Amino acid sequence: MTYSFLMSPYTINKPLQNVNIFFITSLLLLLIPIKALANSHPSGGLNYSQRALTNAGNPAAAALVIERNDPYVMTGGIIEFGAGLEYGDLDELFAKIDDISSQFSPSEDEGTPGSPPSPENPIRDYTWEDLFQAYPELEDRIDVLEDKVLTTAGVLALITTEGYGKAEAIANASFVLSDDFYGGSLLFSTDFKGNAKAVGIFEDINFDSEQARTQLKTIPDFNESDPVQALDLSGGITLFYNPANQKVKLSIDNDSLLLVKATTVFRASLAYSAKALSSEDGNLYWGVKPNFYRVGLTNVSTRLGDVTDSEALFNDIKDADLIYENGFDIDLGLVWATDNYQVGASVTNLIENTYEYPELEDDFNSLQIIRKLSSHKSFTMQRQVKLEAGIYTDDRQWSLNAELDANPTVDPMKDRYQWLTITGGYANDSWWLPSARIGFSRNLAGSQLSYLNAGVTVMKFINIDVASTLDTVTLDGEKWMRGAHIQIGFQFDY
Repeated sequence: MTYSFLMSPYTINKPLQNVNIFFITSLLLLLIPIKALANSHPSGGLNYSQRALTNAGNPAAAALVIERNDPYVMTGGIIEFGAGLEYGDLDELFAKIDDISSQFSPSEDEGTPGSPPSPENPIRDYTWEDLFQAYPELEDRIDVLEDKVLTTAGVLALITTEGYGKAEAIANASFVLSDDFYGGSLLFSTDFKGNAKAVGIFEDINFDSEQARTQLKTIPDFNESDPVQALDLSGGITLFYNPANQKVKLSIDNDSLLLVKATTVFRASLAYSAKALSSEDGNLYWGVKPNFYRVGLTNVSTRLGDVTDSEALFNDIKDADLIYENGFDIDLGLVWATDNYQVGASVTNLIENTYEYPELEDDFNSLQIIRKLSSHKSFTMQRQVKLEAGIYTDDRQWSLNAELDANPTVDPMKDRYQWLTITGGYANDSWWLPSARIGFSRNLAGSQLSYLNAGVTVMKFINIDVASTLDTVTLDGEKWMRGAHIQIGFQFDY
């Protein structure tokens, strides 16, 4: 989000001898116990001037905002915390996963695979006549199995595309170290982000109706004294039939699994920005921001047959060991500003570092599953170009801004994001009348969700911003917004 205003009547020079204080304060953020479940919220929230003094802003914007020194701008720094949630477009996601997992064989069975039906094992038991009462002819009974397989495969496909639950928690602190450092501004920032996501990865069920038909035709040949029969219907599907009581149970044996991934990303940056050109038509500003990253990655996989409570897997990920790697990257930015409009562009993650997830402990036999899992073995912070434009009144109290990610990128959860954000705002330097902002954001890639954003700045230094989708999803019988985010921050001068 990009508007042009903020708060404070002071002209400030930040001495570099305070650097140690800022580093200590920022490092204390790492001690905050944030447990999070992907970048699931829009990139906006704060107005343009506020964002310029954080890691989220254009690297060139800090020099512009500090030079303007608007009476409603506090140019000392900002500290903020936020959290967000997003769900796929699948009602009762976790209930569907738990339900379908009971049809799959556990990875380690005792005795006969699939736990053959018996009076002591009534789960999904049916009498032969109950299961096929609508199909009196044996030749037709294969249709029931085909319907069952197609239904199971359909739910698997739906969970694969829409069945996810994820969230994000963030914390960041930024400080203007100097507003006159070799003719420019020096901004030190740290931020922390935690993500986690559960997603289904499924092996196709290759059902051969002719093989299944042949196996079913053997059922009338069994006597009541015969043991439980395991009929291979193809595609890893086994029908257990007990001639003694004519009960059956369908079991699916493949490598389909639920994968839960989690990441923590700490970033420390030192951004320098300055005026490159001054003319009667406007001013050009440039900025460079070196970033140090410490990235922690972990994952937990559970075969569907072993899933008893899919929501509980989010708790399991908290106990998994994170594998940490360090990285270095650079962001660049340009801003052209006039009295009533400005345009800008920036490039993030110029180097594009790659970070590796730990190896999964499970051994999978399916080449299809192994191939799908290979795309989740690493995460690359991809390069992205961001474009921005804004118009505002002479005093910059009223503004309208737009921001566009020129290309999509993936987050650590492998979800694609490309945000378009349009925001209008009013800035006020009063201690009792708040500043306000409202906007619209849409992810042009991936989920393609749209968000409504709104925020206020009260008492000149407290920022509260919220964002929510209009789409809903049903969880545990109650309707929830598919995506929501809240962010609270404090800006200051010194």
